[in-house]
Amino acid sequence: MNLRRILIAATVTGVILLDIWQHVHIVTLGYELEQARQEQNELEQVHKQLLVEVESLSALDRIEQIATTRLGMIRPRDGQVVLVQEGDRPDGFPGASAHLRVARRGP
Repeated sequence: MNLRRILIAATVTGVILLDIWQHVHIVTLGYELEQARQEQNELEQVHKQLLVEVESLSALDRIEQIATTRLGMIRPRDGQVVLVQEGDRPDGFPGASAHLRVARRGP
């Protein structure tokens, strides 16, 4: 009889400990999930900020201003820009678009 009571007590204790462990594990996973959601929100905000920065850095006015002030480039004069048609490009020229604007050197 004594052994039977010990086995029953051990089984009940094991079931209770397993139940407690499951609850603790669920709460821990809930905290981890909330932390992951918060990190996702923060990363989405950073992504939005980076998109705005890309847009501002790739603005044509800004690029032209850098090209003229820092790099010493000038706008092409009339007659310096040549439109190259698709048939005009050499064979095997990878990645060329159908139309390409090219500035010639000189007058």
